[in-house]
Amino acid sequence: MRETEIPPDSVTCTRCGWVSYAVSRAEAEQRIARHNAMRLEHPDNLRFWPNPTSLERYRCLGCGGWGPYRSARTGDCPSGATINPVLVDP
Repeated sequence: MRETEIPPDSVTCTRCGWVSYAVSRAEAEQRIARHNAMRLEHPDNLRFWPNPTSLERYRCLGCGGWGPYRSARTGDCPSGATINPVLVDP
């Protein structure tokens, strides 16, 4: 996939227009468990990640809400923008 293409799992928040990529609750919980375990593997890791992560990090970064979301369309996201995960349960 090219940097200028919107990934197929991208969604747009209908409240604020922010584009993110969708993850399920199960996937988010797996990522959280891996991250929190990695924090504790070595004392230096706590310097970079002092606080554990949680599902709260999977809110829309634009407005802080939980959606609603729609499938992202061409033109929703500027070229080269960084997108982050949001929790979208089917």
